[in-house]
Amino acid sequence: MSIELLALRTARKHVQNFERESTAAVVMQEHHDAMECRNCEDFLQLGIDAFHWVMNADCRMRVAVSEGDVAADDSFELLLLALCSQWLVPCAFAEQWIARLEADGFKLDNAEEFRNCRREMSAIVKSFDFNDEEELPARMAELQDQALDAIRNDKTAEFF
Repeated sequence: MSIELLALRTARKHVQNFERESTAAVVMQEHHDAMECRNCEDFLQLGIDAFHWVMNADCRMRVAVSEGDVAADDSFELLLLALCSQWLVPCAFAEQWIARLEADGFKLDNAEEFRNCRREMSAIVKSFDFNDEEELPARMAELQDQALDAIRNDKTAEFF
C-alpha cells in the first residue's frame, strides 16, 4: 500500500507542477503582452515628441523671421515639408500596431494623441500640395483674412 501512496503522491506533485507551469505560461504571456503594449506606447510617444519638436522649430523659425533675426528663405519651407513627410512614414506601422493591440483588448494611453498629431501632420503636408490655381477652402480663406487684418491693425498675439 505504501508504494501506491508514494506513486499517488508523486503523481499529484507532477500534476501540480504541470498545472503551475501552465499558469506561469499564462503569466509570462500576459507579461509579454503588457510589455508590448508599453513598447507601443513608448513608440507612439517618440512620434508625439518628434511632432512637437517640428512644430516648435517651425514656430521659432517664423518668430525669428518676423523679428528680423533671420531672413525669409524658401529652404526652410522645403526642410519643414521634408521633416513633416518623413514623420508620416512610420505612421502606417504605428497604426497597424495600435490596431492589433486594440483588437486584443488593450487601450493605449496615447493612441488618440498620436492620431491627432498624424491628422495635423497630414494636413500640413497636404497644404504644401496647394496649387496656385486652386482656391483656399472657405474656412481657411476666412482665417487668412482675419490674420491679415490683425497684422494690418497691429493686433497680433505674442508667441512667447
